[in-house]
Formats: sequence, C-alpha cells, structure tokens
Amino acid sequence: MATRPRFSGAHLWLVFAGGVIGTAARLLILLIEDPSVQWFSIPLINIIGSFLLGVVTGRAEAQADPARATRMRTFWGVGVMGGFTTYSSFAVLAVDPASLPLAVVTVLAGLVAALAGLWIARPRQASARGHSA
Repeated sequence: MATRPRFSGAHLWLVFAGGVIGTAARLLILLIEDPSVQWFSIPLINIIGSFLLGVVTGRAEAQADPARATRMRTFWGVGVMGGFTTYSSFAVLAVDPASLPLAVVTVLAGLVAALAGLWIARPRQASARGHSA
C-alpha cells in the first residue's frame, strides 16, 4: 500500500490560495442579477464543483508522483473546489419544503457530474485487441 506524503506548511498555503480562487469564482456566480440564474445558482455551483472535483480526482489518480498528486488534491480539490462549492447554502435551500425537489435533483446531478468528471479525467487503457495507430 502506498503511503501518502507528509503534511507540510506548503499544503496549508495551497489550500489558502485555492480557497481564495474558489470563493471568488462562487461570488462571481452569486452576483449575477438575472433572476433566471439566481434561483439555480447554488445547485449549479455544486453540480459544477462535483464535476470538477471528479476531474481533479481522476487526474490525481493518474499521477505517478504521489507528492504531486497530493499537491493537486490539496490545491484544486480542498482549496479551489472547497471554496467554490457551498454545502451550507445548499443545506439552507434544502430545508425549504418547496425546494426539496430541487435539492434531490441537485444531489443526483452532482453524483452524475462527479462520475462524468472521473470518467473524463482517468487515463484510458490501450485496447487489448491490438488496435494500433
């Protein structure tokens, strides 16, 4: 079993820098004043974040260097996606009985988006049937 690289102060800075970027990106979406976007902004942020976290995870899994994979997960996954997505706002949305269908659809769409991100980002195995270019 592979061991994970040790935590360092650099990891904290990666989370901090990524969090600043992710939070700023979320704010830009939340500031859109179009009512047709506002009602769906929190679910949209979380679905996009699920997809991108799937991509980050798939890319990190493909890394041969465990230290690089950890830095990728730390900056992009914990930092950027942690700052971008918003579970607390989603929880407040889900408490409203009128929003429950939207909350359920958001969770399911987030799962599908994460799986799609993983599928897209993971490297493909060469065909065992001998197809060559």
